[in-house]
Amino acid sequence: MATLTAPPTAAFPFTPSKDSSLVMNSAFSPSSSALTLATPSSPLPCITATITASTSSKRKHSSISTAPPTPNYPSLINTSQKITSFERKVYHLLLTIPPGSFTTYALLSTHLKSSPRAVGNALRKNPFAPGVPCHRVIATGNTLGGFKGKISRRSADGVGGVDTLIEKKALLQKEGVRFDGRGRVLGTPFKGFK
Repeated sequence: MATLTAPPTAAFPFTPSKDSSLVMNSAFSPSSSALTLATPSSPLPCITATITASTSSKRKHSSISTAPPTPNYPSLINTSQKITSFERKVYHLLLTIPPGSFTTYALLSTHLKSSPRAVGNALRKNPFAPGVPCHRVIATGNTLGGFKGKISRRSADGVGGVDTLIEKKALLQKEGVRFDGRGRVLGTPFKGFK
């Protein structure tokens, strides 16, 4: 942690350290003439600054979030050279399914005037998952269907592995989707495609 002896100005209540490393947090107290800075051990690729001023004119506080911004998935989909025009349409439709909702391969394929198998193949190749949420697409009858193009995935050494359907279910549950005792998704599939 570095300490500066000069107080910050009211217009700019935080200052980067002398060695140009990034400021993570800073605070100034009128009772002290020093500004304390917390700096990371290495520069971060993305910083989003959020400055919060208190209602008291005597005290200023600011913080900088080091969380990376959410990627612009529509732009990534539109500019990707690795996907087909059909896959592009599928991925854009996936972005219209709200978190906590789900749809079926059949409903997607009907909207796209294609087959459920073609939709499943596009989902299997999704390079933007889970940000472009292929896990929100389930089989007709509210069963999970497939995930990542297979039922289970083996580890690199061929021993053990992770059941991809457990992974799909966990992603859906994290978003608030509920299941019955037999593992079927509860609720009505999303149909509001644009």
